[in-house]
Amino acid sequence: MIIEQNTNYAYKLKYMKNPTFDKVRDLAIKFMRELPKQLQDELYEALNRGIDILDSEPQLVTYLYAFGPMHQAKLNYAFKHLPEEFLEQPEINIIDYGCGQTIGIMCYADFLRKSGYSQQIKTLTLVEPSKICLKRAALHASMFLHDAEIKTVNKRFDELTSDDIMCSMEVPTLHIFSNVLDMLCFDLKQCASLINSSMMGYNQFVCVGPYFNYSDKDDRMEQFCSLLSGDDYYCKSFDKYEFEEQKAWTAHILCFAVRKPIDDGLSTEVSKTDIDNGVEDEYGVLYSIDEKRLLQCKNYQIESYSIKKGTKVICDLAFGNVLEHSCESLREIVIPDTVTRIGYGAFMECNTLQQITIPNSVVEIGDDAFWTCKSLYQVYLPNSISNIGEGAFSFCRFLRQIIIPDSVSNIEKETFMCCCSLQEIIIPNAITSIGECAFYGCYSLQKIFLPDSVMNIGKSAFKHCASLKQITFSNSAIELDEEAFDDCKSLQQIVIPKGSIDRFIRILPEELWDKLVECETL
Repeated sequence: MIIEQNTNYAYKLKYMKNPTFDKVRDLAIKFMRELPKQLQDELYEALNRGIDILDSEPQLVTYLYAFGPMHQAKLNYAFKHLPEEFLEQPEINIIDYGCGQTIGIMCYADFLRKSGYSQQIKTLTLVEPSKICLKRAALHASMFLHDAEIKTVNKRFDELTSDDIMCSMEVPTLHIFSNVLDMLCFDLKQCASLINSSMMGYNQFVCVGPYFNYSDKDDRMEQFCSLLSGDDYYCKSFDKYEFEEQKAWTAHILCFAVRKPIDDGLSTEVSKTDIDNGVEDEYGVLYSIDEKRLLQCKNYQIESYSIKKGTKVICDLAFGNVLEHSCESLREIVIPDTVTRIGYGAFMECNTLQQITIPNSVVEIGDDAFWTCKSLYQVYLPNSISNIGEGAFSFCRFLRQIIIPDSVSNIEKETFMCCCSLQEIIIPNAITSIGECAFYGCYSLQKIFLPDSVMNIGKSAFKHCASLKQITFSNSAIELDEEAFDDCKSLQQIVIPKGSIDRFIRILPEELWDKLVECETL
């Protein structure tokens, strides 16, 4: 991050209590009023109506003094028309394009405070071609958003890459365009295409600028919205003296949302055409030509690998079936927070893989994704995941603990079958069913608590769990197969809700009846 430090201005901000945009602009007012009128006029003329890139300290102050209130009025109007659904999000990320001195960020922070919203800003990306402007922008942002992770990007729009403006599947993103979309110095289609390829999850756009009364510049906001397939939008234009009675300001306001699907239609299946047209990196890993899909690792002796940022899909058998070999030497894999899906058998029989962190962007783990990863002992599953496929972690013999995220509703068939070192499983109050053989042969499992959301347990779900001593049922209406707890030789106690013993006698085999214990509070 580049940021302004050790300047008179930075020290003044450092000791400003409860900063607001108006307080920050007061510094500019004081500076300008101490200058001769002729010098004030010269500085204003040098701004070229605010169009040119700012490149000096006096220009920064003059811009804030001259154009700050106009920007503030437009932004506040736009923020008031954001949907409640967005404003009630507990945390968001922000990308401010052509951020200038972050007037947009300062005004949004003021708006949240005045409106009583407790929204937290997790990350803040500032895009600005003027380095001196960007330094001041980061300074302002750090004063208003103390806890946000700030990223500075010193580039023109046409120089941006997808890595510069990546979004999150789990955390919504606010995109701010303040007085930039009307500028003809960048390719609008190229910019929209780049943003479209980088977006994930819920995205809210705030676009404000001048109104030129039916010029080509007026159309660019609507074109931008159309290129991104925006919806739920609010649009309003104001001519001179319509927006503010005493001001000759014009205003063009557009707010819209874009909700990106899980994987943008990208398939985990790999065809011969995909392989023939793929691009291989220096490690022997093959990607699709747009680098959104990791197709296949051709180097089955690979030991450590970081998947490219921007990859969205790890395809079927990517590391699990390389020329009829698995990547048996793979010890370490780094998955970036752009990946949304892990395909069928993606890491099948990667026998030396010991631990893996699945980022918050991943929503789906395919069938048999980590099947027979014999050394895997630790897995982090984020709350972004909505589906864990059949057999995804079966035969992971050293896996000791698993916390199933609240976002998962079903434990599929054979998901954790023969995870014989698994001692603890935390089932959230969101799971409705546990599939056939889901925990079959989990010999080390000692206790199971089944929340009242669980309605169905399949055949042999906990069969051969030889160390299982206690099962707690919270739901008396649960349906379960007779063989669900077959051969659980150590079972001592089955805790059930008060008054439900007759129900469990009907659904459990006779050899388990003497284990039943009613409990008033579970």
